[in-house]
Amino acid sequence: MQENQNTGRMDTQHLGHVEIQNPNPATNLSQTQRQPSPNRRPTNSGSRPPQRRRKNKKQLAMQRMLVVIGIILAIFLIIFSMGASWGKGRGTKLTKDNITAGLAAISDISKTNYHYTNIAKFDGTDDFYGFDASDYSSLTISYDGVITAHVDASKIKVEIDGSKVNITLPEATVDSNEITENSIAVYNSNNGSFENITLTDFAGFETTQQPVAQTKATTNGLLFDSSEKAKAAIKPIIEAIAGARKDKYTITIN
Repeated sequence: MQENQNTGRMDTQHLGHVEIQNPNPATNLSQTQRQPSPNRRPTNSGSRPPQRRRKNKKQLAMQRMLVVIGIILAIFLIIFSMGASWGKGRGTKLTKDNITAGLAAISDISKTNYHYTNIAKFDGTDDFYGFDASDYSSLTISYDGVITAHVDASKIKVEIDGSKVNITLPEATVDSNEITENSIAVYNSNNGSFENITLTDFAGFETTQQPVAQTKATTNGLLFDSSEKAKAAIKPIIEAIAGARKDKYTITIN
């Protein structure tokens, strides 16, 4: 067959091994345009790009789920913190237990020290607790000491009747009474001054003089001052425990 050099008049299309002449170049051109480009990847369902898109959707769904969980947790924390703040704002209900626990500090708060100097006269003795007093017709002795008193918090009585809180304090008691050994001095009438002396029986001297000093300390208000310290501290302690509820309670201290 003679080949036609004019492609505008005749185009050929191969079908298998049979050559078919196509008299319509336009039709052939459209068919040629419909043929897939050799550089274009096939778009079947088993290709990799669709799989990557499905993977991205799973990741996106997981991210959305994590965001939702994060929001839920944030809301929960906000509600929890608001509830805690609201609970604090409401104050604390007073009970015998929390009041007793709070008042345990009263033992230390009420502690009161009484520093004293006593002067006592002793007649007709040659041996004054181991000190040779034969040269003295009478002895005028001076000594210093300190007495400590407090209110025992374990003996505080707490009663609650509705909004009424009744506190009953025990009496303040003497905690300790110590005479300073090196403060003992005897009056020397020759020079008009006190001179320090040493007593070999200091324990005996202290035993006899401690009650004297304690009586004077009590007379001068030692135990009263200790009780007043306790009373002054009790109400603020209880009100601090009650917090915002403190105005709902009437506190009586006996």
